[in-house]
Amino acid sequence: MRINAYVLAGDPAWIAESIESYYPYINTLVVSFDEDNLSWGGHPLEVPEALERLRALDPEGKIVELPGKFSAPERFALDCETGQRQQALDLASKDADWVIQLDTDEVLATPERFFLSLKTADAEGFDALHYPSRWWYQRAGRGATKFLERSRRFGKVASDYPGPVAVRAGTTLSHCRQTDAPCYRVDFDTRNTDPAHPADVVVHEAILPDEGVIHLSWLRSAEQMDGKRLSSGHAAQVNMNKRIERWYSAYKRPRITVMLGPLHRHPDFWMRIVDSPISLRSQDWLP
Repeated sequence: MRINAYVLAGDPAWIAESIESYYPYINTLVVSFDEDNLSWGGHPLEVPEALERLRALDPEGKIVELPGKFSAPERFALDCETGQRQQALDLASKDADWVIQLDTDEVLATPERFFLSLKTADAEGFDALHYPSRWWYQRAGRGATKFLERSRRFGKVASDYPGPVAVRAGTTLSHCRQTDAPCYRVDFDTRNTDPAHPADVVVHEAILPDEGVIHLSWLRSAEQMDGKRLSSGHAAQVNMNKRIERWYSAYKRPRITVMLGPLHRHPDFWMRIVDSPISLRSQDWLP
């Protein structure tokens, strides 16, 4: 298969870990960014640093840069995201069979396993790949090598699906990364492990938890977390101040957070403490 990828450049935190996890498998990496260094809602982004790190990760010259004006504070932010992604996906679809659409804070823990699943999805005639991610919340204590991870209610591994992480070239996106195309679904068990989906959702293939995507969105410094209050595309949908206050509390009291989690009904409170299956080199982004 001919595989390309695209990313949206604006968050430099975990770019190295993310891109290096799939760079050898792709032919072209389309890098889309706002040329005014602004988020969809009009807030400053760290685009120059993100671009600098990306260029340093491209020894084979695979990057194709795609600047544009994507900031539109008067519009719903996630509509702007969908438009930016679609433009990048259209360019990445050129001379490709499939396009990877991982964010720069998502890391393939076992790339070989991911691409085996992609080949199976292709062979069986699906047009998109749902591949499970593990959502890391924070370090489990200062200086620790263990991490808080969102789980199911009583500590079992939980999957998360922000949208297909690979689609056939030429796919039309319906909302952010999501599409109405038929999806091949991989999970951490033969039955659904995502609290946001019904228990009887179809699972085509099961993998080990250490073979999934590690989502590092909330694993970063206090300064970066403060920036999320404004720059996040979901800021208008959720109370970011309240969520970040909960983040600080969980970091200070990780084991109490895990113990008290099952008392809450909402999945956002369910946590477990895990060891890292990947190497994190960008330690400056950790508290």
